[in-house]
Amino acid sequence: MARGSTWTNSDGLQVPFGTHTADNNVPAVTAADGGVKVMVVEIQGTLLPDTYAATDTNPAAPTIRRGSSILSAKFMVTEAFVGATGVLDIGLWSKGLATEVVDDADGIDAAIAVTAIDAIGDVVQCDGALVAGVTAVGATANGDCVIAPSYSTAAFTAGKGLLIVQYVEPMFSADVAA
Repeated sequence: MARGSTWTNSDGLQVPFGTHTADNNVPAVTAADGGVKVMVVEIQGTLLPDTYAATDTNPAAPTIRRGSSILSAKFMVTEAFVGATGVLDIGLWSKGLATEVVDDADGIDAAIAVTAIDAIGDVVQCDGALVAGVTAVGATANGDCVIAPSYSTAAFTAGKGLLIVQYVEPMFSADVAA
């Protein structure tokens, strides 16, 4: 059974089956020192939508809790991106609300040109509006969020990279009260 096979239990949670392989890379969140969490997500250029939507969200994707502060983010290329005029946007999408919506379509980084990610080992220090703790995650959409990469201008025909996000969650639920 492929890892992509899922079953939705009575609580509405999706339960995946099968084994993990390189073809179904699973994003991971780990704890670092001082309450900092690190999320690593693989982004594949050929799988990017031109506009992110709820159907683009992996049911098993980890979320960044509403009210969290993104300390830093960087994108490391593991397979060269190809696309003459392709541009990569990395943002956030709210998750778990009745109506899922974009939180900030390019809040992690906007308009990363293909020339900045066209070689293995290229690293982009992300500088979007949500990076460096300036704005809280979920402030726009009022919900926990998942990473939402997309392209603009033209689709990529190749490319993979790892997005590494360091963030701190709010300490108390009152920190995220509406």
